[in-house]
Amino acid sequence: MRRKDVVAVIQPFVPTYRVGLFDAIERHLSPHGLRLEVWHDQPTGIVAARGNATSGPWSVPITQHRLTVRRRNVTYRNVKRGAREVLAVVHGLASSNLETYGLARDPGVRLMLWGHGRNFTSAGNRVDDRLEGWLCRRASHLFAYTEVGAQHLTSAGIEPSKITVVRNSTDTELLRRRQRECTTAEVDALRDRLELAGKRVVLFVGAFDKPKRLPFLLESVDLMHAADPSLVLLMAGAGPLDDFVAAAAAARPYVQNLSRLDAAALAQLSHLTDLLVMPGRVGLVAVDSLALGVPLATTRHAFHAPEIEYLSEDTSLWSADEPAAYAEAVTTLLADPERRSAMVRASLVAGDELSAERSGQRFVSGILQGLA
Repeated sequence: MRRKDVVAVIQPFVPTYRVGLFDAIERHLSPHGLRLEVWHDQPTGIVAARGNATSGPWSVPITQHRLTVRRRNVTYRNVKRGAREVLAVVHGLASSNLETYGLARDPGVRLMLWGHGRNFTSAGNRVDDRLEGWLCRRASHLFAYTEVGAQHLTSAGIEPSKITVVRNSTDTELLRRRQRECTTAEVDALRDRLELAGKRVVLFVGAFDKPKRLPFLLESVDLMHAADPSLVLLMAGAGPLDDFVAAAAAARPYVQNLSRLDAAALAQLSHLTDLLVMPGRVGLVAVDSLALGVPLATTRHAFHAPEIEYLSEDTSLWSADEPAAYAEAVTTLLADPERRSAMVRASLVAGDELSAERSGQRFVSGILQGLA
């Protein structure tokens, strides 16, 4: 059955932070007589341990197969028949998605690709670059998370008119609304429950996994607390290192493990947080930082995700990539309220430019270009 009003997005799974984007894409496709479907499976293993998988009214379940070929993890999804039936397919730009090559060669499939644009989170290799370059040339349109990713694609010979920068974002409108809705009584109750009166509060929010460099963070926080005994670290998240975080919190009275937070809880906690701390990979936490007006402290780590572009010296703290240097930079900033206040103001201004709604609008604009 042909379904030429459907644009399908293929995902490994749907994390909660993607719901706002897919809802926005669906809304902006509708006036053009188009519908969104998101074809996805459910996560397994260490990804499932993050506990952030969900679904939506646009969800269509598929099965994906994960294989290891010569110590490399690859994925295959049998979606070729479905891809031929719909108007267009938007797939992730990754050399490890085996079915993408068949879709790219099939004249009955209109393929679009989205992703980082270049390898940000690892060293990469020439084979991957060549394979992804071949896929990009076969696609009818490309979506890059950020301007730097788009520039990499154009430097590789892709026409700029074929690329849309979506500015990857979470649902910042929801997050800010939840922040505004917090009452003084609710914030005071949370302060009392977490015993934060008179404390300097730094917050880690993200996956409890290796790229976040949690041992680095805890080593740094030990040094921070030695310099300022009023400092408390709150850790909000989940993942394969749950046990490591639980043990670290049990061994340190100045570390609390809060597990995962939803938007309402994060917004409430933002009223008590002096600084977000993320010495490891910075990704969408950059968006949360700017939306909430809570400055983020990071390091000059080599493998941040593309969203690191959203941050600047005006909005965030950057230190050398070493625990002692990071600890000193954070404690110095916490002792300088005027500098931190300036960062808060700059963060809120920068955060005005980011939202899932705007990303969805850009996405649909690019889809329409690809269809044309």
